[in-house]
Amino acid sequence: MATRESVEAGLAAMADWFADVDPETRAKIPDRSVSAWFLDLDAAWAGRLEAGSLVDVHPIDPADRKEAALRLELDSDTFLDIVEGRVGFAHAWSRGKVKVDARLRDIWELRKFL
Repeated sequence: MATRESVEAGLAAMADWFADVDPETRAKIPDRSVSAWFLDLDAAWAGRLEAGSLVDVHPIDPADRKEAALRLELDSDTFLDIVEGRVGFAHAWSRGKVKVDARLRDIWELRKFL
């Protein structure tokens, strides 16, 4: 099990990844509120996809995670595996290691970038 600190570092790395996407592609990323609940840590973080960037990432009470338009549930090790490139997001999702609660259109659009 990863630590809260390693998850926060992974979230920062993910924000950097979005910042490195070319501007034309970033412009296609939909603006949405996002939350991620790390089941093994019983901890959650929220932020926003805004203008192709992941911004305002901060810890939240896990009970508040349902307020986001795009909600993820996963364990911390799976998250770090995705961020560090050991497993693809789509692969983890198809294996049930990541649960996504969002509009189907949002999932369809975001799958191109993760």
